[in-house]
Amino acid sequence: MIRPLNVLRVITWLPVGGIEHRILAVLPRLDRNKFHVRLVCLRERGPLADDLERAGIPVDLCPMKSRLSPSGLRDLTRLMRRHKIDIVHAHMYRSNVPATIAARLAGVPVVATQIHNVDTWETFRQRWLDRLLCRWRTTVLAVSNTVRDDVVRNLAVRPEKVKVLYNGVDIARFSDRSLRDPMRRELGLEPEDVAIVYHHRLVRQKNPEILLKIAREVLARRRGAKLVVVGDGDMRDEIEGHAIAEGLSERMLFLGRRDDVPALLQASDIAILPSFKEGFSNALVEAMAAGLPVVATDVGGNAEAIEHGRSGWIVPPRDDPAFLNAVAHLIDDPKERAEMGRKAAERAEHFGLDRMISEVEALYCDLAREAEIIE
Repeated sequence: MIRPLNVLRVITWLPVGGIEHRILAVLPRLDRNKFHVRLVCLRERGPLADDLERAGIPVDLCPMKSRLSPSGLRDLTRLMRRHKIDIVHAHMYRSNVPATIAARLAGVPVVATQIHNVDTWETFRQRWLDRLLCRWRTTVLAVSNTVRDDVVRNLAVRPEKVKVLYNGVDIARFSDRSLRDPMRRELGLEPEDVAIVYHHRLVRQKNPEILLKIAREVLARRRGAKLVVVGDGDMRDEIEGHAIAEGLSERMLFLGRRDDVPALLQASDIAILPSFKEGFSNALVEAMAAGLPVVATDVGGNAEAIEHGRSGWIVPPRDDPAFLNAVAHLIDDPKERAEMGRKAAERAEHFGLDRMISEVEALYCDLAREAEIIE
């Protein structure tokens, strides 16, 4: 490599969310002898922009009133030309579309767009436009094989053009066992209590209604078992209101959004992910890294992370009886719970942050060689 590659990451904005936290974790750790990386937000900077800049990653704002805004595309194209960008890497449909067009206008040789979930196209027009723009993209990245298959099917793109890039998690951050006892005391958990943790958004996609069924049908018959609900969302008031009305509050702890998730996972014994839809869940891998067996629905990349029957249980989506039975089984069998937790921690190592960073660096270099930017 003769010179560092100029890489531009494109995203709509930087709220405090899963994808944005991944960007914050990855970009500052890319080899700066090989890559000059900057990020552009297309709507607003968001609360994580300052964190990125403190970590040495420049953040630009290029406001766009719509994905096809002429003035927005002009400004984004000028930004790419000004910084002599070699590689554009965009995230999600609302960034992928303008980033692809601007990169084409700016003559950027490598364009990678990334899809983070299945069924991300809301209308036929969105699907048609994304399909049309694939001819200007060097590659499309998917966060799991399931997402890859969805992309190939919806965009009619050649399978070899779609590459899988799994999300990565900072394993060490979630594997500190010294966090367990202090947090259990803070939560009022007795040593013999079994804590089932849900640490996801309380939104329809994540199926939080099943929490009430677990409390009603599983925990009611098992003294000392409790649900620890970590997260917020537009369904929180509804779920919490039903819990209060049905007298389930003693079995459910609603903690809202927290910044001490590693400690909360360590304080728990079982993790659950009852989603109707996923791409590849960081939260699932975080729970596995904490040594927790996970009961998850067979959606997205869940079955690619969990080895069914070994590091957790995979059950069909919308099969509430099967999901409840799996949770009950793990509550009742502490020996299997411990063994599955140990194997889950081992499995999580396959999805570590260092692995992801190495794969991103290798991907950029491979794409640059194919485009003859570097030797």
